[in-house]
Parts: sequence; structure tokens; C-alpha cells
Amino acid sequence: MAKPTVSLKDRCPELFAQKTHIDRRKGERHVPMQVLNLSFPRTGTMSMHYALNTLGYKSYHVSPNTQLSRPSISSNPSPCKQSVVWFSNPQDSDLWILAQDAKFSNRGPPLTRQDFDQLLGGYSAVSADPPACFFAEELVRAYPEAKVILVERDVEAWARSFDRNLVPPLFSWVNRCLAKLDPAWLGRLYEGHQRWRWGAFDGRTPETMRAGMRDVYRRHYELVRRVTPEERLLEYRLEDGWGSLCSFLGKDVPDEPFPTVNDKEALDELMVAVTRRALANVVRSMAPWAVGALLAAWVVRAWMVR
Repeated sequence: MAKPTVSLKDRCPELFAQKTHIDRRKGERHVPMQVLNLSFPRTGTMSMHYALNTLGYKSYHVSPNTQLSRPSISSNPSPCKQSVVWFSNPQDSDLWILAQDAKFSNRGPPLTRQDFDQLLGGYSAVSADPPACFFAEELVRAYPEAKVILVERDVEAWARSFDRNLVPPLFSWVNRCLAKLDPAWLGRLYEGHQRWRWGAFDGRTPETMRAGMRDVYRRHYELVRRVTPEERLLEYRLEDGWGSLCSFLGKDVPDEPFPTVNDKEALDELMVAVTRRALANVVRSMAPWAVGALLAAWVVRAWMVR
């Protein structure tokens, strides 16, 4: 029996949803922050996002819901909708940009618990990824009651994955042009990611980013271990499955396999969806100008043939 066809819009609903206009500056905490996965991107953060949602947390993750990349959607449909609001609420990007300016460029005071509550007040867990993972020390200090998870890969395997999947889009001229043409949506997302490219990696060029990324990775993991009390920290490997994770969090082991997400497939799907959404935004914004130009041309032509 053929598998049902699921559209890209169904797989990545946040990318096609109408923009919301939630001002997080007025936000406050509604649920306790319980778990901080402060691992680097390309270490299985999407798998951890789904795992934390399965365990009953509402997890904050930067990438939107890419449902076909999950091995078994039907066993847990609703938590997958608890994905990230960057894409449907671009005002979140504005706050992350301000936060990174304060951290990396000293343009503003250091972030406090109140600042994080504005962005994360509706979430009980964070599943890392930029820019949140670059605020590891601040998050550990802001939420002393939260447990911390650190998923580490072999540094060379991580570097190959990071270089292959994240460095190219960060320096893509297509993304840069689309961001200029679609400043209200993609432009804000783009700037949010460019801030950590420069601030965390000194990424002036792809070459300088590649040259220093292993040291950035090692320093990050050393930092998390140094600032997190031993009793609050779990050093975890995805292949360990539910056992050690559930024991650490005090949760029962679910009656389903540990989610294993194909990160490359999910990221490729995300890039296609982002490009389509940005192009659609550009076409919509240019349509009135195109209609006006055609109308003007028709008037001029009609006047000339009189």
C-alpha cells in the first residue's frame, strides 16, 4: 500500500502559518523551566526536542516542525506541534538579536531570568541550537532549579557535520539576497543567525569559521561542565536511549522507541521550505508595484496612440 503523500506545508506548518504579532517583551513565565539541553547544534538536538516533548515537557527548539523526519509520528502527534515560534512570530528574532548584541557586542546589560522568561516563559525545556545554546552560562544561572543535559559527539564527526550542513547556508548569497528582499520575515531570521556566526565563531569567512570551530566547540562543553553543579548535569549519548535520560529526569520510560531524527534530511527540508516562504513573501510584496507599473505602461501607451 502506497504511503500517503504529505505536502511540504503539512510537514513544516510554522513556515506557512500566518505571522503572529506576539510581543515577548510583555511575556512572563507560565510554567517552570525544568530542563536545559545545552548541547551544540548537530549533536541530535532535534531528537532531544522530540524526546523531551514525549516525556511531557514543552520544548523550545529553533528549527520548525519537520514531521516526516520523525520515525513514528502517529505515536505522538500533538507534542510535535509544540515546536518553535521563530518562523510564525518573527518578533522573537528581534529579541534574540538584542540578546546577542548584548552578549557579543556589549550593547546592553547582561540577560537576566526576567529577560529569558519573556522569550521562554511558555516552555518547560530548551533543546539548545543557536542562539539559545550560546547563552549556556546565563541559562544555568537564571534557572538554578533546572536540570542540564549535555550531548557530545566526537569533535571531528561534529565538525564535518557542522561544515556540511550549517556553514554553507550561513554564507549563501541566495539567502542574503532573499533576506534583503524579505526584511519583515526572512531578514529577521537571517540577522538572528548572522549574529552568532560573528559573535560565537568570528565567522568573517567560511575559512575563518572552519579554522576555529573545533576550539569553539571544545570551549563550550568545558564551560557547561564548569558552571553546572555535578548533581544537575547529565552527560548523555543518544544511543543510550530512554534509560539514563528518564532516570535523570525522574520520568517513566515511554512505550515507544527513542526518536531518531535524520538531521540532514530535516535540515534540507527546512531550507527548501524557508526559500519557498521567502519567495512567496517577495512576490506578494512586489505585486502592487508590478500592477502599478503595468497600469502606468497601459496609460502611457493609450496616450501615445491617441
